[in-house]
Amino acid sequence: MAKGTYTNKAAQSVAEFRGEIEPSPVTSEKGKSGRPSKGKVHKISLSIPVELYDGVEFASYFFRGNITAYINSLIRRDLERNLDKYQEFRTMMEEMNRTL
Repeated sequence: MAKGTYTNKAAQSVAEFRGEIEPSPVTSEKGKSGRPSKGKVHKISLSIPVELYDGVEFASYFFRGNITAYINSLIRRDLERNLDKYQEFRTMMEEMNRTL
């Protein structure tokens, strides 16, 4: 059992109401609960074929079991390797659409 004297919250409220004790200071600012934010994100729904899901789940163990972190790492690696190609392709498609 904890040492010290603790007052019951209800008894403290009654004593404050009667003016027997000073009201306890009210803290208006609460700390955020939950996981810390990693910045702004755009949430999407993602469908993974059943035959690939077991592999995705297993590979996510290297990211502390976080499937989102695993998928983000795959996307980041692909974009680092191929973003220039994707932008070039987009430019070609836009030019084709303008000439039609």
